[in-house]
Amino acid sequence: MTSLTLFDPDLDEAGPTTSPPGGPAPAEVASAEALESFRATKHKSLNFGLGVDSTALALAIADDPTSFGIAEDFSDFSIVTAMTGFEFPDTIADVENHVLPLLREKGIRYTQVARAGRPASAGVEVLSDTTNPGKLFSKGPWTLMDEMEENGTVPQYAGGHVCSQKHKAFAIDHLQLQRSGGQTVGKLFGYNADEHKRAVKANKFQARRNKKAGYETFALDYPLLRLGWSRQDVQGYVKDCLGIDMPKSYCPVCPFSGVCSPQPDHMKRLRKYPDLAARVLRLEYLSMALNDNMSLYKDDTLFRRVTDDQNTEALGQFNARLDEEPWAVYRLQRAYTPGRRPECHTAHGDRCTKPECRDSSIKGTVYRSVKTVRTGSRTEVGTFLGNAATALDRSVEHSTSAHGAGIDRVRTRIRPDSKAYGTVEDFYVTAPAGVQDKARDGFADVWAAITAGQ
Repeated sequence: MTSLTLFDPDLDEAGPTTSPPGGPAPAEVASAEALESFRATKHKSLNFGLGVDSTALALAIADDPTSFGIAEDFSDFSIVTAMTGFEFPDTIADVENHVLPLLREKGIRYTQVARAGRPASAGVEVLSDTTNPGKLFSKGPWTLMDEMEENGTVPQYAGGHVCSQKHKAFAIDHLQLQRSGGQTVGKLFGYNADEHKRAVKANKFQARRNKKAGYETFALDYPLLRLGWSRQDVQGYVKDCLGIDMPKSYCPVCPFSGVCSPQPDHMKRLRKYPDLAARVLRLEYLSMALNDNMSLYKDDTLFRRVTDDQNTEALGQFNARLDEEPWAVYRLQRAYTPGRRPECHTAHGDRCTKPECRDSSIKGTVYRSVKTVRTGSRTEVGTFLGNAATALDRSVEHSTSAHGAGIDRVRTRIRPDSKAYGTVEDFYVTAPAGVQDKARDGFADVWAAITAGQ
């Protein structure tokens, strides 16, 4: 294996010993103080995301642990993976065939963990914890797709990697803090030099956590950023070590797939695994049935991209799923509250309920209620919706404007202006079954207040 010395052992001279393309990371993510804080911890671990970046870091550590401030026998170190339950099979195969043998050879402790249930109170479940790992347990008790399908929504594009926080960071942090017994945990991330912003964001988030906890819960370090290694550098190192072109690890349902992997590569992967593509297509259709704006991508649908890519196998499996599985008629109610005026935030702080501080042109909080009205076959719920439309003296709206497969709705309350708030919408829609009945806390009161007198 190629030897790679990342850092001078002398903390006073911490920094890359080579000068790769891009140069060392900026001081805010690669300071000597941060490195010293990490090295001082008694419990060190690598967040192993199964992809090429964290694999490169795992290989470098296995080759020369002391360069990272890790004990030569790895006694103070472990590698941890949080399983989302929805990975590409080639990712699983690459790690099992090429990475796990190295961990076994070196005796490096490897833990696989997953969220144990929907509520945070369920905690996490350890799927495997050994220095002799033989396989990846890719699915835990509660998966990312379990949550998405029960909610009837795709992962949120706005707000960053929320799904990753819930299904990866939560599980890993819970495990590491439990193991450390209240001591600071040293945590390594495999962010490459193209991901500087992610490191800055992680540091800011960690600073807030430390302040809230009253001590340094995690000491973060980003060795690939210190090296200045780009994605290309990382891929070259992994290929040199393992002899394979390892792809980036990400979920098939990731709304950032155009960033995690070039779009042509992602489409090629979906052609390779049409069953996974069909499941994501089904989720996107369900999500858009409940909300036209909730496509997988910010300004585009996966359905259009797969259609343009002529992935007939994925589209065939998607359509077969729609025809064969149970369907439901859902009632969707949304109340859009007006937002607070800018001067209100200045004058009244974080909270204010005064009506005069609200502006109907500013978006406030959206309160949603979803209820299952009827279940049955696709034909049966379609007939029910038609009969309901007749009884309500409304028409069935069959629209292909948002989703090319078409969505059937009966609207009973329509917002007069999509940019006006302090309004509501109410409609019935047919879609695949499985979404759990749920209403946001306070929905009934907000709905009653907005619709009073209407």
